[in-house]
Amino acid sequence: MTPFVKRSFYFLFVFYLQFAQGQDSPTKPLRDVLDGIEARFSCNFAYSDNDLASHYLVEPTTRSLEEALEILRNRTLFEYELLPDLTVTVAPKTGLINSCGQILGGNPGEPLQDVLVLTPYQQLRSDQDGVFELRTMAPDDPIVLRYTGYSTLRTRSGAYASTPCRTIVLEPKVEQLSQVFLTNFLTRGINKNKDGSLEIRYSDFDILPGLIETDVLQTIQALPGIQSVNETVSDINIRGGTNDQNLILLDGVKMYQTGHFFGLISAFNPYLTKDAKVIKNGTPSRLGDGVSGTIIMKGEEQVNDSLTAGIGTNLISADAYVDLPLGNKASLQVAGRTSINGLLETPTYNAYFDRVFQNTEVISNSESESVSDDDFQFYDAYMRLLVEPSDKDYIRANVLVLGNALTFIENAEVAGITESRGSSLNQDNLSGGVFYRREWNERFQSSFQWYGSRYQLEARNVDVINNQELIQKNKVEETGFRISTSYRWNNGIRLESGYQFNETGITNFERINNPVFERTDKQVLRTNSLFADLNYNSPNGRTTLVAGLRMNHINKFNTVLLEPRLRFNQRISDHLSVELLGELKSQTTSQVVDFQNDFLGVENRRWVLSAPDVLPVIKGRQASLGVTYSRQGWLLTLEPYIKHIDGISSQSQGFQNQFEDARVIGEYMVKGIDFLIDKRFDVLNTWLSYSYADNDYTFEELQPSVFHNNLDVRHTVTAGSSYSWNDFKLAAGLNWHSGKPTTLPVPGEEIIDGQINFQLPNSSNIADYFRVDVSATYRFGIGERIRAFAGASIWNLLGKDNIINTFFRINSAGELEQVNERALEFTPNFSFRLEF
Repeated sequence: MTPFVKRSFYFLFVFYLQFAQGQDSPTKPLRDVLDGIEARFSCNFAYSDNDLASHYLVEPTTRSLEEALEILRNRTLFEYELLPDLTVTVAPKTGLINSCGQILGGNPGEPLQDVLVLTPYQQLRSDQDGVFELRTMAPDDPIVLRYTGYSTLRTRSGAYASTPCRTIVLEPKVEQLSQVFLTNFLTRGINKNKDGSLEIRYSDFDILPGLIETDVLQTIQALPGIQSVNETVSDINIRGGTNDQNLILLDGVKMYQTGHFFGLISAFNPYLTKDAKVIKNGTPSRLGDGVSGTIIMKGEEQVNDSLTAGIGTNLISADAYVDLPLGNKASLQVAGRTSINGLLETPTYNAYFDRVFQNTEVISNSESESVSDDDFQFYDAYMRLLVEPSDKDYIRANVLVLGNALTFIENAEVAGITESRGSSLNQDNLSGGVFYRREWNERFQSSFQWYGSRYQLEARNVDVINNQELIQKNKVEETGFRISTSYRWNNGIRLESGYQFNETGITNFERINNPVFERTDKQVLRTNSLFADLNYNSPNGRTTLVAGLRMNHINKFNTVLLEPRLRFNQRISDHLSVELLGELKSQTTSQVVDFQNDFLGVENRRWVLSAPDVLPVIKGRQASLGVTYSRQGWLLTLEPYIKHIDGISSQSQGFQNQFEDARVIGEYMVKGIDFLIDKRFDVLNTWLSYSYADNDYTFEELQPSVFHNNLDVRHTVTAGSSYSWNDFKLAAGLNWHSGKPTTLPVPGEEIIDGQINFQLPNSSNIADYFRVDVSATYRFGIGERIRAFAGASIWNLLGKDNIINTFFRINSAGELEQVNERALEFTPNFSFRLEF
């Protein structure tokens, strides 16, 4: 997609938002609508307050009082007569149908109070006896009954036009949701579930230091045991694992591209992600892959009955979204985002650009070669369709398109003539799926999901001096489906089971024109899986146990892998609980680095598939024992763990020392502990977390065979405080961790026979990392219909010159050169949004 097309898409989308907003507006109490008409046309409405109670209407936008009154006659239950003195009398229409019902819960005889009752004219709630009374124009006017924890009921007014009131029984809704164990874990909106997972609900989310938007992959780095050693969202390290060992799902679809700006910004629109779940251990058996951890992102699940929209920008990108109701049973969510550097290059954009492309061909210049006319853009577009054809059925369809595009010109002098040729790098992702759920009765539920994903990374790299062009491609195509069932024997025992089929194909392509060389490698794997989880909750709610098993059959390996899963939580007292988690997992996809300068040195990792006698299936096992204490605003958690990952390739670890060209298989072991202490006051919250991790490789074919992992960051500390007062929020915090390992040359004997003479691998460490961040946000109203949001943040407030990686190479003069990769320095950002 060209920059012009992307910008055109964005502005057309914004125009559509404005148009859609003009076509529909939120409903208002009828009293308020009449007050507005009185102010506009200097008239006076005469009515009984009791008659207008619970009546709602979209305020008409008209140029005359007569036109406004005509609209009121057609859309309300009242007649309007205009008198000569501009008094308008309001009286109920004749022939209205009176309907009455009494709403009971799952067991007849238990009335439900405050059930929301919706008609085209009224919005009211049932009284303490579960009774409601309303009026409609015709017997087929729709009535919708909604109550938390129960299935929505849609019916017609004519069914309740009788005396005495008819009984209506709402069925409890079967929800496969994790039980919340701790609320406000670290900050408001982050909850810990009884199954050990951490859930972020962005509708309740507070604020974190350095963040002004609800970026999922940035948010989770504040959680103990999760970080990004190289300060990117596309390289999340969960308890010492690499990013390719994480399973990242958006609405149930696996994501192979997770970042914009080649890793600095999340690729997922933060304003369509309603909640996210992070699982470090004890993964449900329905999920495979992700031997290090799982990140699950979901959008809004409820069919929207009123239009909502928003538009906003920061110093990197601009976005817009709309949630458009399609009748009473469906709604459509559409969102788009694009970088703004095509219109304006801000200091924040320039800081990101320099950070991403440092030490690459994109911004490198020498005496013989130079780079010019660099242009970079990113975009994403997302659509979700929600349909509830009946009270028992739910359908969701979603499509995501996103990409990064980089172009630049390489210039060199050849035979006294300056020649120029273009290089480019494109990263694209297209994914989507269809989900269907059926609630057969209060005990049994089934669901089906089909999903597909296509990811492609393509680079064109020219060498002007040598008249050489290198084309590289990495393409992933995945499709599959999952069938799941849930049967609840009673309130304490539930069985979840199902089947999943998955087919993944990965193609790697290279072509060089001088000398002529071409290579294509395509691998396909098919996996069939059966899974089951038995869930038990004790009657007193103090004991939760989930025991599961997943069985995978991988066709090319002709092997069956059994993966038991365990989640156990025991509340010892009202304030103290213990938690035991364990799992065995496997995955068949990973990322490797053939050469550090592949794909222009910017995105040098390529996806590959496990293959017999080449790359084994990666297997992981881990166990953890956690203790949690919570009382009077204090929260303390302590979780020691052990984690072992086997079958990793040395190519997947990105070595830049004596093992850079090694092609061997090994493993790593992590022993660590995560600790958090949090204190919440009325408007102030403070926290301190500490993680210790001892992370070592074992590669039997290398010497030495045991040495520190590239991600062996022993000590990590985060501390912060957030303040909330009404709609104003402020946060400040620090991040510190010990320096990651590096390998230094032998002093005095740095180069031997044209090769770098390294010391023992990863026997040294770079300098410690330290960063202070601040952020502030404020929400306020503009008129009656528009809410505004303003936010400002500073990343690395103190401007600390953090080095996140160090390696050595021999330059063109045959001399040793030390290369330091630097993190973002002082980087401000600002965001402004309008929400309708």
